[in-house]
Amino acid sequence: MLIKCYNASYILILFLYILMPSQDKNNKIFLLVPNFRAEKKSIMSVRARQPLSEVIIASILREAGYEIRFLDANVLNYYDEKILQAISDFHPDVLIVTTAIIDRWECPNSHINNIFRLIDHAAAKYKVITGSHGTTMPQWVFESCQVDYVIRGEPELATKKIVDFLAGNFNGGLSEIAGLSYRQDGAIINNLSERISDLDSLPMPAYDLLPMDKYSDGSYGQPFSIIMTSRGCPYECVFCLKAMMPGRYIVRSVDRVIEELEYLINNFQIKYIFFQDWEFFIDGHRVERICEAIIAKNLKFFWGANARATDIIKGEKLMPLVKQAGCIKINLGMESASNRVLTRVNKKITQTDLQQAIDIFKKSGIEGGYCVLLNAPGENRETIRETLGFIFKNNLSVKKFMPVIPYPGTALFELIKRNFPHRELNWNNVEKYAGLTETELSPFLSLLYLRNYKNQLRYGRWYWLKPIFWRQVVFKKIV
Repeated sequence: MLIKCYNASYILILFLYILMPSQDKNNKIFLLVPNFRAEKKSIMSVRARQPLSEVIIASILREAGYEIRFLDANVLNYYDEKILQAISDFHPDVLIVTTAIIDRWECPNSHINNIFRLIDHAAAKYKVITGSHGTTMPQWVFESCQVDYVIRGEPELATKKIVDFLAGNFNGGLSEIAGLSYRQDGAIINNLSERISDLDSLPMPAYDLLPMDKYSDGSYGQPFSIIMTSRGCPYECVFCLKAMMPGRYIVRSVDRVIEELEYLINNFQIKYIFFQDWEFFIDGHRVERICEAIIAKNLKFFWGANARATDIIKGEKLMPLVKQAGCIKINLGMESASNRVLTRVNKKITQTDLQQAIDIFKKSGIEGGYCVLLNAPGENRETIRETLGFIFKNNLSVKKFMPVIPYPGTALFELIKRNFPHRELNWNNVEKYAGLTETELSPFLSLLYLRNYKNQLRYGRWYWLKPIFWRQVVFKKIV
């Protein structure tokens, strides 16, 4: 009788053990957006924008029943000690860290040694990296830190699969996870990556996990959010890093876009939204449907987006509708006003196109934002003068001229490698080569020439003899 009771108790305990959540099943997931303010400052600024891809991953994993902890240390400005303590307190089975959030996929901060340091010191059983750096140089990432898995390209679906694999919920091996890089028998295996063809299949980003009151555009205040309605770009500018979303231009349905806009406005009282698409105006008919839906739903918010000059020209008749729907600013990828430079960077626009787009902005009452490069391929004194003359003629507000960084994975990077064949190039040193590709002036001399000619246009040829110039210098208004 005693033996039978013992056996029954043993069976009951075994049954309860199977039903209980097991610490060995790797069900606790910590998603980290690190602080991108490294000890070595990058040319690219650090922005306070929502990490959309990471909170989409959080939504996917939460819906699958995993225990989630999310930390955006970037917007909260947390540094290593506080981040590591948060990870340690949660005791995660899997730590997922991104090296570039979605608004910086094509132009990330280059210096990420602080992220590698976090990876090495974090208390987690498994460590996963997503982002542009591992997408373009997985071998370098594995050599730089103690990471277990690197996800290349769009990370949402691959991240779910590797988490399922580690939790014993994936019916397949590592070789079946598209976009995954991992170590095997001393070698690095890079599975082929795939684009996400149905963006509507992705869930609503888990905005509720974010400190939404902390995000800001920097220009139009708060409450602010970004949203992404499409991925990819059909153009091939030599400087643009497209590795995260190569190939096809893929869109979300208008219904899903409006659903997300309504959610942001109703739940977080968002007043200004930036459409983070690489190019929002590619499909004019789609823009028209989105704007008509915003107006029909009586959604009250202001918004901005990115555009190409040629698409603004094609969509000129849409501008009154676009403005009625709340658009107040469109950022134009100007890069240069010199046809020589525009051709060399494969921009596929001309100065005439830029002028037409600017005239359309002025006519419609929509503010234009202008992104201008310095020392792109083909740059010289004449092209700098031409670009500055164009800017002053049109009274454009350009806050900064950006040196062209030859990011790994771009055509510009391949050109740099050919020009410097004996140097090892990676993310740690790539900014040293910014503005050094097929130009006549060094970046330093180009900047001096730019400032000199800008002051001539503003104050006259003999500007250093004029009191107004020195007053501006004293008050630090000369840039």
